This record gives sequence, C-alpha cells and structure tokens, in this order.
Amino acid sequence: MNLPLALFLIASAVLALNSTISSVLPDYYALYTAFAFPVLFLLSPSLWFYVEGLTADSPWQLHHKQLGHYVLLAPALLISVMIIFLPKDIHNAIFILDEEVNDPFVSTLLLGILIMMILWLIQCAYTLLKIVRRLNQYRKKLKDIYSNHDKKELNWMNWLLFISVSVWLSSLVTVFSSSLFDHALFNSNTEMSLSVLLIWCITHFGLQQKPAFTDLDDGDIQDMSKEHDNPSNDTHSPTKKYQRSALGQTQSARIAIKINSAMEQDKLYLDSNLSLQKLSKHLNISPNYISQTLNETLSVSFFDFVNQWRIEAAKPKILANNSTVLDIALEVGFNARSSFYKAFKQTTGQTPSEFRKGHANS
Repeated sequence: MNLPLALFLIASAVLALNSTISSVLPDYYALYTAFAFPVLFLLSPSLWFYVEGLTADSPWQLHHKQLGHYVLLAPALLISVMIIFLPKDIHNAIFILDEEVNDPFVSTLLLGILIMMILWLIQCAYTLLKIVRRLNQYRKKLKDIYSNHDKKELNWMNWLLFISVSVWLSSLVTVFSSSLFDHALFNSNTEMSLSVLLIWCITHFGLQQKPAFTDLDDGDIQDMSKEHDNPSNDTHSPTKKYQRSALGQTQSARIAIKINSAMEQDKLYLDSNLSLQKLSKHLNISPNYISQTLNETLSVSFFDFVNQWRIEAAKPKILANNSTVLDIALEVGFNARSSFYKAFKQTTGQTPSEFRKGHANS
C-alpha cells in the first residue's frame, strides 16, 4: 500500500507548487500546467487505495484490475498534450491573465477542462463517501476483534479527509471566484499552507500506521470480514448477520457461560492485548461463534464486553483512592487514560471522579 501513498504524496506536492512556479519560474509555468493537470486525477484513487490497504484484512497489493480507478487519467493526458501545443501568449492569456480567447482549439480545450473538472469533483465526492463507509466498517470490525484499539481507530484519517476536502474546495472556489468576481477568496499562500499541512499529516501519520488485522492468523476472521464487507448484510440485526451460522441457541448459551467464566475466573480482561483470537484459543472455540454469541446472546460487541469487565474491576480501586486514574486504567487492562475515561463514562454515565464523589456522599 506504499505505492498509492507515494502517488498521493507526490501528486499533492506537485499541485502545491502552483503559485511557486507561476511566480518564481514563469517561463516554465506552461509546462507545469500541462504536467500538473493529469496529476490532479491521481489524488482520489490513490487516497482510496491507501485507505483500502490500511483497512484490509490481509496484506494488500495493487492489481491491474484496480487500475480502472485511474480511468480519468487518459483524457486528462490528452488535455495535457493540448495545453503543451498552446502558443505561449495564448497560454498566458488563458491561465494567467484570465482573458477571453476566440479560437476553436482554445474553446475545445476549455470545454474539455471544464468537463474534466466536473468529473473530478464527482470522483472526489464518490471517493469521500467510499472512504467514510470503509472506515465505519473497519471501526465496527475492530470492536468485534480487539479489546483495545487506541492506535488502530485511524482517527487521524478524519482530519486528513477534512484537510483534503479543504484543499480541493479552496482551489475550486479560487478558480470560480477569480472568474466571477475578478478576485480570489483564497490567496495562493492559503492554498500552499493547506497543501503543506495535508502532505505533512499523511506523511507523519501514514508512514507510522500499519494495517490493524495483519497480526491475525489467516482465516481467523475470514467469515467475519465477509459479513462486514457485504452491503446486503444488516449489521444492526444479529439474526440476519449470522443467519447462515450453524450455532444453535443452546450451544450459544454454553459459550456465553464459558466466556463469562474466562473473565471472572481467569481474568483475561487484564491482558491489554486481549483479542478475539486470543479468547478463541483460550476457550478452543471458533472466533466466529464467540462473536455471534456476544452479538446475539449477550447483545454486546467484544470490545464493549471486555471493557465492561475492566470497568467493574476498576470501580473498587477508584473508591479506594489509593492510585492515580492512569495506574488504575493500566492495572485493569486499558492502554491509555483517555480510553479508560471514555469507557467508564459510557458504562456508568459518570467520570471516575464523579463516581468516587457520588459514592462518598451515599
């Protein structure tokens, strides 16, 4: 997945150079615009493939069948060739001075650019929706597999998407505002700052992030992956979600007893790295059966189930008030103070300090 990440970073960097090239190297600006236009159409598919690889259940690779996502690159290259053949004075009139040029070739070129920009906007919107949907499915799957996912939620991706949309929209608004009102709402420095921020964010976070599911054994979550990735499945309805499962109610009830026993007697929740796979191996029960039991019989995800046990273990420690909140969080299996606060608030409706004060007064 490093290839689409590299393509996205390179494309962003090239587009960020627009104001610099026009002011510092004006003689090369015509060549730059011809080169930068098709680069614009690398952004959306490259970002999508990076997210797809980052959230994949198994090692991800770019296949030739996926290259269809770059279909807009072909007509963009054709327009790029047309831009190259423009005389310098006409190029300056169109792209720098924003003057009207009465020429059939120029009119065809401008119409082509307009159509491609509309298609690019549609592609951006479609890609954004796909990424949001993919991330939602990914985060639901995390809660079914891991008891702690502080470094796996990809919350930084939300900011990345926000910055990406801001960069793209600011560029678009600049074009239209300069054409309609003879001045730009966003100057070149603003666009450059947003672009640099975008590149820094995805470089800083993207190069550190690793796919969450690559540490699982092959086949352990294959069935679960199909359930999450199949749009026809109603993930809010456990009955439909597991309708093909052979697990019966009696067997599910026995598994529920074993799961609770593993938590109460073996205190597996104290393991901060506890996962569905680890619990499956401990009980010698299929991970899919455990997930189905949790969702159908106990009406809770694996993540919430384990954290409920951790919160119950933390309550007497909070009331004792002999340790800091961070120490208590780490003792009962959380990886961070923030995740403990969030889980405690969700479970009890109070913060740890509010819980302690409430019981002190009672």
